[in-house]
Amino acid sequence: MQLDIRTLIFNLLLFALVFAIGIYLLQRSQPRIRALRWWSGAIIVAGAGFLLLALRGSIPDLLSIVVANDLMLLALCFFLEGVVRIRRLSRPYFWRLSLPLVAALTLLLLYYTYVEPSVGARILAVSLLNAIPTVVAAWLLIQDIPRVLRPSHYFTAAGFIQFAVVSVARAVHTQFWPPADLMTAGPMQAMTFLSIFSLLVVASFGCVWMVSAYLADELELLARTDPLTGALNRLALDENLAREIARARRGKRPLSLLMFDLDHFKELNDRLGHQAGDAALRQVTTASQQQLRATDLLARYGGEEFVVVLPDTDKTHAIETAQRLRKRVGALDIDRGDGVNLTASYGVSTYPEDGEDQDSLVGRADATMYSAKQSGRNCVCATVAS
Repeated sequence: MQLDIRTLIFNLLLFALVFAIGIYLLQRSQPRIRALRWWSGAIIVAGAGFLLLALRGSIPDLLSIVVANDLMLLALCFFLEGVVRIRRLSRPYFWRLSLPLVAALTLLLLYYTYVEPSVGARILAVSLLNAIPTVVAAWLLIQDIPRVLRPSHYFTAAGFIQFAVVSVARAVHTQFWPPADLMTAGPMQAMTFLSIFSLLVVASFGCVWMVSAYLADELELLARTDPLTGALNRLALDENLAREIARARRGKRPLSLLMFDLDHFKELNDRLGHQAGDAALRQVTTASQQQLRATDLLARYGGEEFVVVLPDTDKTHAIETAQRLRKRVGALDIDRGDGVNLTASYGVSTYPEDGEDQDSLVGRADATMYSAKQSGRNCVCATVAS
């Protein structure tokens, strides 16, 4: 069966229009997700390129060959920048990559259209240059992706990979069987346009899927994060502590818990206001997290009370960690209003000697923290095995 190139281009135009409208409307509902603008722009630019290609023979070659293919390459660079934005990478790729690629393609197309006309040479240039932003986009979509986001990213990467493979295959095929005219070319050219169609479908659906996955991940994070301090909330603490206790039990490993309370915190709120108190809580959270390992967990237990979960940590090392946190909090530039910086009192409990379940460990840490308060505050207390 012989596929008509102009019919394929018309279908690409129709689908590009539908996808562009859909993604644009999605972007209107999620204005902070800038990747959608680049993705929608990519489809619009690609659609303009398809239109000029479809008019080959009816408009000047400068438009139907040079500008049309430049727009197609530019659309791939738009897609790439959309990937960069959705991955929230710090350095944009668009201007650094699109300008030299489009400039190189323009010069090659002008040369092989007007100086030394060659359809094969044009196809070779277009295919190889189109593969560059496509491969980079696929690479960025599969590098260091959190597990929860992998299905959407890998699916989208597959669309870019198949297009890159077909582009390279087209370049190789052209070296052996150069076509006389693009519109009357054989199965390889038809496969190329089918590959572009597949890329549009996969990229558009993948874009929506990735955005949905990111939003779901953010909602999951918000549901388990204290909005003021950024520490874990009680729900997340309960889930993680139960999991860590089970892991400690299976591996017969120690687990320690710290509970600390900011001393005379009410005075800070009363003298300096609740905004100053909120700022102090955020500073304490940040300072404490900087002193902890990546595997440790910090949660806001309520008010000015916090809990730290220390996996694989015995009581001696837990006390050392608590002392380090205490000194770090005391060194913060937080004045209570009476010339004295804010301090904290710490209680320590350890699995299994202080308890083998969540309630007993939290209860023992709370009791030893109260002992620290009774002992003059700004200190660490822990039970000592007899």
